[in-house]
Amino acid sequence: MRNLVFIFCLVLVGCSKSDSNSNNSSDQNDNTFEDTGISIYADDDPTNDVLMQVFWWDSFNDLKISNYDSYYHYINSLVVELSNANIDLLWFPPVSEGEGMGYHPRKLYDFNSLHGTEAQLESLLFNLNAREMHAMADLVFNHRIGTATWTDFTEPSWSCESICIDDEGFTNPDAFGTTPCGEEDEGWSWGGARDLNHQSEEVQEGLKTYLTHLKNLGFDSWRYDYVKGFPAKYVGEYNAFTSYYYSVGEFWDGNVNLIKAWVDQTGTTISGQTTNKAGAFDFALKYKLHDAFVDKNYNILNQDHSLANIPGYGSKSVTFLDNHDTGCVNRDDCDNLYSTDINNILKGYTYLLTHPGIPMVWIYHYLYSDPAGTLKNDINDLIEIRKENGINANSVVDIIETIDGNSGYYLAQIDNKILVKIGEGSFQPDNDWELIKSRPGINIWKK
Repeated sequence: MRNLVFIFCLVLVGCSKSDSNSNNSSDQNDNTFEDTGISIYADDDPTNDVLMQVFWWDSFNDLKISNYDSYYHYINSLVVELSNANIDLLWFPPVSEGEGMGYHPRKLYDFNSLHGTEAQLESLLFNLNAREMHAMADLVFNHRIGTATWTDFTEPSWSCESICIDDEGFTNPDAFGTTPCGEEDEGWSWGGARDLNHQSEEVQEGLKTYLTHLKNLGFDSWRYDYVKGFPAKYVGEYNAFTSYYYSVGEFWDGNVNLIKAWVDQTGTTISGQTTNKAGAFDFALKYKLHDAFVDKNYNILNQDHSLANIPGYGSKSVTFLDNHDTGCVNRDDCDNLYSTDINNILKGYTYLLTHPGIPMVWIYHYLYSDPAGTLKNDINDLIEIRKENGINANSVVDIIETIDGNSGYYLAQIDNKILVKIGEGSFQPDNDWELIKSRPGINIWKK
């Protein structure tokens, strides 16, 4: 029952290796907590959602989850806690068998990976669906790797036409297996794997079958990886093939106009039919939030800095601070980190969770950036404020004032319901506003 409240003794649905104490965030608190049941805010409208990316780089073998049989068991142990926090949609890493994190998929139809077994994944997705939460699959559709050679695809087996003829695999077929014979690549190449020829019906039908498998497992949402690698019309084609809850693409670019153009192009299939447009991660906003809250250049938020700021595109903007690529966890090849300062991270989430767009919380920030757990509690408060006041992807922002510098701030009113100040500068609204959240450099008032 939606409003059923009972004491849930955390017998982990994804069984842990032992009952001993560990460094897991879920063990930082008392193992007995109140399960508030299905979120009272659960609905079938993604514009009201808060998304969480529930992995970080090499999370499958991180010592932080070493007490669990698998990454899937680890996430299963958090389902109740994330449901209690009113998280709606969870983004998972690639689930097919492949190298490491799965971003070089090998056997698309084999769902036993380094993250766990297919049975463990199905159990996890079943429990999410029972909480009326949604699961987003990471779709690596730009490229694949072979099983024994560079080009011998298995599960499913595809012909030489499935690989772009200008792929690296063409350079030495004796060493790399089957010589690619598909059309030339229509997008950016990826040197670490074989670039797929999306003009091939074999590839198109194989990927559509893959989507069907994912739906049967319990996924209902799509995250398209590396979408600069193939034209946006194919995203439109794959989206049109299957019903879905929400879809979003990784068009990694700081130019909001280019992001918008890609979103628009996903609204057409390869045959020219019109379909619903995909969303996009708002990289433009990510970079501007660093300029504003880390460098204290608050005036930059007066500009057209975000996909969510464009009328009609709030529901197409997934706003975020960091992810598995930019967060610099277990990797040293990233240079786009938002911040490691807890107060700056909280400022960023204060903006995301009170403004339009579909906000994404990164689980590493949520559970591990602040060992004391204060950041997690603050994010939970911000989610509650968002939900309680009906702030959503299409909310309207009225920027009242921006002042640069150490004594400056960003001040905005959202939907004529809440007033948000981010920055150390002093401001006091009139008596029509009641202070509901205050942290260093952060104030939120409710009308």
